[in-house]
Parts: sequence; C-alpha cells; structure tokens
Amino acid sequence: MPLRLQFRKQKDGSAVLTCFRTDGTSTFTKIRPGLEVHDLAHYVVETALGFKEAFYGLINQGYTVPDFELPRDQRPTALIPENLPVESLQTEFIVNQLQIELYNSGEQQDFIPLLQQAMANRDLAFPAILTLEKVPAMRQELSALVTRWQMLPAGEVIDLEMDV
Repeated sequence: MPLRLQFRKQKDGSAVLTCFRTDGTSTFTKIRPGLEVHDLAHYVVETALGFKEAFYGLINQGYTVPDFELPRDQRPTALIPENLPVESLQTEFIVNQLQIELYNSGEQQDFIPLLQQAMANRDLAFPAILTLEKVPAMRQELSALVTRWQMLPAGEVIDLEMDV
C-alpha cells in the first residue's frame, strides 16, 4: 500500500495536507498559502528519485509535519538536522533549487552544478541518482502540480500516492 497524500484547498487559500500512512494511520496539518508548493516539490523529488528516507518517508515512519516545525531543542532526536538521513538533506537542496527556478529565475542550465556546489559547501554528498535527464521531468511535474493547485476550487483536493 502506498503513502497517500491529500492536499485540500481551503477557502482562505491555505491547504490542509493529510498523509495516510502505509500502516493505516494518518496525520494532517494546515499549510500557509504558498507553502503547499514546497510540499508538492517534495513529492516530485522524492518520487522521481525513489527516496524513502526524505520528508514523506519520515512522515510514513510516524513523524508529523508539526514535529519538523518544532524548535530544534523540542524536536524528536531523529529530526534534529545532524541526525536526519542524507536523502532528507539532499531533498531539501533539490526542492529549494526547483522553487528558485519556479519563482525567480526560470530554468537554469547549470542546475546540477549549482546543486553540487551547494551540497559540497555543506559537506553533503550529491545523489548519484539525480542525473541531468531527470531534471526536465521534475520541472514539468512540479509545474503541472502547481498549475493544478492554482486552478483547484476551494474545498477540492489533489490526491497523490507514492511508494515509501
């Protein structure tokens, strides 16, 4: 059974993200307007790269979105940045780069070198599975999901599934 994600658009433009875990439990949180794009980008990156230990994989393990938002000293030990799985850290860099393109600069020809440099600056390994061939598909899927979200009427949902 895959992890199921449900993004529900509220009347105020915010979203409620509900994650239906593979063990039958669920968790949900309200997302401020604009942050749903970040969570959609996580979906795109984690599914494209087959990551199992990034944000949604950790949610599937029983953590909640609010767990990630707690002050550092109140977070579960596994969610303190230095304890996060490498895939989780790599995903944040990739998600952020996709969002920079989406909102600011458009497609960057040096997407991979920029990521490699940013990760190297943090002594983080670059994921070998992220190839230049995968980048256009991730861009396209994120753009399609963002457009779908923007067109979605209040009260409606986007349902997504992923293997974790």
